[in-house]
Amino acid sequence: MKILIAVGALIIVSCFAAVAQNNEAEANVRGFMIEYDKAIADRNIAFLEAVLAEDYIYTGANGRATDRAGVLGFFRHTKEKPRSRTVSLVHDNVKARVVGDMAVITNDYMSKTVPIDALDSEPQTTRGRHMVAFEKRRGRWMVIAEQDTEQPNDDKLMDQKVLKAGREYHGLIKRLKSGLSYAELEKNGDIAALRRVLADDYLYTRRDGKMSTKTQEMEGYKTNQVKLESAVLLDQRVRVVDISTAVETGMMRYIGTNAGKPFDTTERYTTTWIGWSGRWQIVANHTSVVE
Repeated sequence: MKILIAVGALIIVSCFAAVAQNNEAEANVRGFMIEYDKAIADRNIAFLEAVLAEDYIYTGANGRATDRAGVLGFFRHTKEKPRSRTVSLVHDNVKARVVGDMAVITNDYMSKTVPIDALDSEPQTTRGRHMVAFEKRRGRWMVIAEQDTEQPNDDKLMDQKVLKAGREYHGLIKRLKSGLSYAELEKNGDIAALRRVLADDYLYTRRDGKMSTKTQEMEGYKTNQVKLESAVLLDQRVRVVDISTAVETGMMRYIGTNAGKPFDTTERYTTTWIGWSGRWQIVANHTSVVE
């Protein structure tokens, strides 16, 4: 009986020791995760290079996988040329599990971001789930895999945001073609606004079938001879494609002069929008005349 009691006591002590050891390991992993999150927020490249394993893989919300070199390249680029600023980042329901030299942390997150050149704009809120896997190698925790899964955005809310962005863009075009000189448009901030709303890989297909890039569109306002007297939005509709893409279709009536010659034209348009960090940008535009 004494032997059984002694064995039982030994088992209980061993269980408590194992639990304490596991709790300590989880605490270490959670502490490391805090350091890792801070390094990402600060774009601490040296720290990230040290903790991302050579076989590290990141799977984004779009299902695409990116290796270590690609992720580090992204962090370097966004450190040199940041596109957005994080207003807040909250992690909830954080759970850590450690099994030997492996560990997994899962959590819910909610982030709010704004474009770096429009810090006073309405933040874009993103919610989702995050998973990160660690492995202890040579006595140090290394990040071996991560995955983000974003919750679907409210389609009605996205509709309203894109409709608003479309109306603002049509208003911008009216100002750009109001007869003001390029210098005046620059002074008023309209050229800068156009630069922000057009994506870098923007393409415009004109009604004659010819195409122009963002650079060509920007340069065109230096010699623009169109002067709009009226620009009326006759129809506007939006179809949300996914969490960051929407297509706007509609009809505009333009009245004005081109090199002094009057015109009264109604056009159908199709505009493809992409959204990121609280901003919607145009990646493609197409117009055709309504006879």
